[in-house]
Amino acid sequence: MNDESRLNPSRKSTVSWILYDFANTIYSMNVVTMYFSTWLIVDLQFSDSFVSYANSISMIFVALTMPILGEISDRYRRKMPFLIFYTIACILATAGIGISGQLIGDQSVMILFAVLFFVIANYSYQGGLVFYNALLPQVTSERSMGRVSGYGVAVGYMGSILGLVFVLPFVEGNIYGLEIPFIPARGSVASFVPTAVLFLIFAIPIFIFVKDPPAKYKITQMRLNIVQSFKKVVEGLTNTRKYPGVTRFLIAKYFYEDAIQTVIIFMAVYAQKVMEFSKPETTTFFIAVIPSAIVGSALFGIITDNIGPKKALTIVLWGWIINLMLLILTMNTVVFWILGCITGIFLGSTWTSARPLLISLVPKEMLGEFFGLYSFSGKVAAIAGPLVWALVVELFESRGTVFKYKAAVGSLVIFIAIGLIILHKVPDIWKKK
Repeated sequence: MNDESRLNPSRKSTVSWILYDFANTIYSMNVVTMYFSTWLIVDLQFSDSFVSYANSISMIFVALTMPILGEISDRYRRKMPFLIFYTIACILATAGIGISGQLIGDQSVMILFAVLFFVIANYSYQGGLVFYNALLPQVTSERSMGRVSGYGVAVGYMGSILGLVFVLPFVEGNIYGLEIPFIPARGSVASFVPTAVLFLIFAIPIFIFVKDPPAKYKITQMRLNIVQSFKKVVEGLTNTRKYPGVTRFLIAKYFYEDAIQTVIIFMAVYAQKVMEFSKPETTTFFIAVIPSAIVGSALFGIITDNIGPKKALTIVLWGWIINLMLLILTMNTVVFWILGCITGIFLGSTWTSARPLLISLVPKEMLGEFFGLYSFSGKVAAIAGPLVWALVVELFESRGTVFKYKAAVGSLVIFIAIGLIILHKVPDIWKKK
């Protein structure tokens, strides 16, 4: 791929990049949001802390490794080998959760293996996102970056719908009363293997049609000089004055993503514990919410291209704050459904506006490194967020189920508000273009 082709990306590469969002969001919805947490907390009656620790451990590994690997990918101009490796690892580990959950009879041993596979799967999923995000400039022009980013997120949420519907018969034995021959109901644990298969199928196009640009080194000549990469990352952290606003943006992202990642992990648990939804009702809820995320992602892709990523992200964060505060105040099922749809709009819009904002602040030749830092900020937040949630839930245990979960949501509002305040002073580079 020469420089000219990078300025005019092929349609196949653009579509394949978008389709990968379809693939990995199937994992995110089915494993992170829906079935892993409800399997442990609702089905097996483990505490929220157990899920929090599993998520946080995986994020610790992401935070420790991704900035360095991002720098290595920049130095060798190779992002696809890393993306392929982490995608395959996530797929295999996701299948491992389901296999261990169904085949190991001893519950303590089964849980040990299932959690180990979850840590590997979640680490690999998050690691792959670093290199996937950094590929965005290679698959679209600068003026269309917001739209393509939005389309990716929107198509990703379509993947969530397909993923939920496809695995439902394995969990329930039917799809809303329609019996599926030869597929018995096996509960939440049966969702993981089909999720892994779907992830693989829809990830294949990016493996084939998205290529790295020419590099001085072959893959076999790549060397993992950890010391050199670490020094480069430290230099990037200490010299962020060269790139105004990057540090402030990453800190802001830490706080708002602290809340958003926690919502993703515990939304299904909240629906079942507080609103008393059944598992099929929870699935229906997410299927109903996802179209709003699709609309929000596409809409805010256009808004981002027209008013700039900083202003778009500011609108999104205000939306999060208002929506979560209303969620705390209501126990009405209809209102909860409406707020769920609004949450979907802002969930998709967050990523749509955040990725172009970072890209506008840093040099293109350093995108791998800075998306590593971008990942670092978000994943450190994903360490703290679930732990804070679990702490608040434990702290208010004596006040009852409803109160303790609403208090946990209140802690998330505080984190988003802090992120919004910090974001305010990030320079709006878009206005200068």
